[in-house]
Amino acid sequence: MSPRAGCTVLLAAFALSLTGCDSSLDVPHLALTKSFSRALQDCMEYLQVPGYRYAEYASNNYPDDPETKCLLRCVGLNLRWWNDTSGVQTAVMERFFQPDPADAEFENRTAECLEKALPTGSDSNDCCCSAYESFRCYLQYYGNLIPCALFYPEDDSRHIRAAQDCIQYLQIPEKLLKSYSTGSFPDAPETRCLLRCFFLRTGVFHVDTGFDVERLYSRDFENPDERYLSPETQTKLHELRGSVGEQCTEVYVAYRDVLGELGRPFFEYNVLEKAAKRALGVVCEEEPVTTTTVCPSISDFNYKELNCQNCGRLLISPTGRCSALQVRHDGYGPCDRSAYDRGEKVENTGLLTVCDDEHEHGSTTGGDADDGGDG
Repeated sequence: MSPRAGCTVLLAAFALSLTGCDSSLDVPHLALTKSFSRALQDCMEYLQVPGYRYAEYASNNYPDDPETKCLLRCVGLNLRWWNDTSGVQTAVMERFFQPDPADAEFENRTAECLEKALPTGSDSNDCCCSAYESFRCYLQYYGNLIPCALFYPEDDSRHIRAAQDCIQYLQIPEKLLKSYSTGSFPDAPETRCLLRCFFLRTGVFHVDTGFDVERLYSRDFENPDERYLSPETQTKLHELRGSVGEQCTEVYVAYRDVLGELGRPFFEYNVLEKAAKRALGVVCEEEPVTTTTVCPSISDFNYKELNCQNCGRLLISPTGRCSALQVRHDGYGPCDRSAYDRGEKVENTGLLTVCDDEHEHGSTTGGDADDGGDG
């Protein structure tokens, strides 16, 4: 950070302190950061976990109980390191742990732990259990939890909102918007500065230091691309810094020649195309969703008493959705392996049918697990 920029930040913080405002809440642009502990507190509130348990979790003690399992799933969803369909998002998860510099095997041990806890082809689809086991592998073998707030990857809807903001701020001409809306991006000064504004607003570019490749890597966590972090990419971006004399052009050239094909290739152009259509008032019809790959909603029930089975296999009908969930009446799922470890047969299971349509909610229980095989 330059001395001038540093003075600006200090003056802004001082001005806020005089008004009694909390300067830590005054974040630049639309970029968000969040710590593990903050996400943990969020989810304790969402799931109504008793506050006294925070001290237990803060000491890195996460017991094998239903409440803790679903709490960690919530934290993973909150911080974007967990997905009920694809599992751990490594590009995000890894950033919350600091490996020991002397440990050369942390990645291998973590991978081995994940393979044992979540074997390929396993029939266990308990989302809370899978998130819990994944987190424990990283906590035990990858490194120490980082207490700092880290960059928070956004979903595409917020990226489009950021692009719309920049279109308004920069007063992009309608002629160019029409071109963008068809997927054509002429090399014009407005296009170059629009890209710069978008990268700034989403927190992956800084006026004083340029592109933040670690944030770009985390942002594209669904398509993690190690090339973002390669020395070659760093060298190319460093050579461009200040070499073209004007920052909009610098950003445009870096995007065109270095970053555009990484991660999700030319993702920014796709976002700008959608934002341009919205700015022009074009309504985009999305294809109707016929299936979902997330855990069934259990909002009508106590999540502590249910086990989210058949995750990713829930069918949605035109009028609503129905699913068959096999649950343990004692509230424990496959993560509670004590019975299995003792060689005991796990009994006391039932079939819970959850139907959620446009007008009413209902549930029935009964029968044994085998009766739901074709449900």
